[in-house]
Amino acid sequence: MHEIFDDHLDLLRGQDKAKGTIKQYQGGLKAYSEWLEEQGIEPEGASTRDIQRYLSFLKNEREYAPGTVRGYYSCISGFYKNLDNTGVIEEDPTEGITLSNYASRETRKQQETKERRVWLSQEEMSQLVENVPAPTVRNRLLVLFQYFTGLRRQEVVDVKLEDIDRKERMVKVQGKGNVLNTAFWQPKMDGLLTAWLDGGYRGSSPHAEESPYLFLSQAAPQLSGEYVNRIVKEAAEEAGIQEVLFEDARGRSHYKYTSHALRHSFAMHWLQNGGSLATLSKQMAHSSITTTEIYGEILDERAKEEYDQYAPDIDLSF
Repeated sequence: MHEIFDDHLDLLRGQDKAKGTIKQYQGGLKAYSEWLEEQGIEPEGASTRDIQRYLSFLKNEREYAPGTVRGYYSCISGFYKNLDNTGVIEEDPTEGITLSNYASRETRKQQETKERRVWLSQEEMSQLVENVPAPTVRNRLLVLFQYFTGLRRQEVVDVKLEDIDRKERMVKVQGKGNVLNTAFWQPKMDGLLTAWLDGGYRGSSPHAEESPYLFLSQAAPQLSGEYVNRIVKEAAEEAGIQEVLFEDARGRSHYKYTSHALRHSFAMHWLQNGGSLATLSKQMAHSSITTTEIYGEILDERAKEEYDQYAPDIDLSF
């Protein structure tokens, strides 16, 4: 990878970016660097036309989904914006890019489901919890913890024992941008939490004493976000509610229900139960209430659909 990309990654690390964000940028810049080398182009000398060619390559030759193309573009646009702001280059080549020409704002998942957010009904949530794979106590607690708090999966696996207040049923979480947030959970989770922490289930792991994390396994002192994802996908499949939506260019199956569906379900059920958008935005640690408003818009759309289907009607002769 070109040295200038390594320098950019060092700058991002200095900004206290999340590990997942750094990893994403690293992968995106590495892929772009390899393409530049094949084309004989230096990063500082890339033109808008070169960026357009790269996006076409990702879309047509690699056959990446729109969301993936957007992710790769985000990595290089941030890189060039920094070069422009610091005077390394005279003009940002990404400024003339119309990204929608190469990547629809709809993700492939949205195109397949026709939904802006994928979420489970409360009945489906119950089925999911009942059908988690072994170890049952930990995995039921894991699923309910994400659902009741509305946290992102990485935030869940990063929770430490010292972060939770069992009496107040709340947890302190360092979210995006290293902002400290507070989330809460329902009393219904207390039994599983007590069994996990006090009933010997967590303590049975050989990593129990050394690990500061709430969730661990027999093999590791901390679970990964992808492991949480796998638990949800398997539970949904066992419950008979899972679907394979599509296969990507690498032949990987993409499923309807993943761990992120728990976060969406939390939000939708909150609003269905009469909760406010403002408080929901705070609970989900959104940087802007505009992000949260999407859930309200979805409910409005559903209400209109149900009105058209179920509203009373009469025959009129005038």
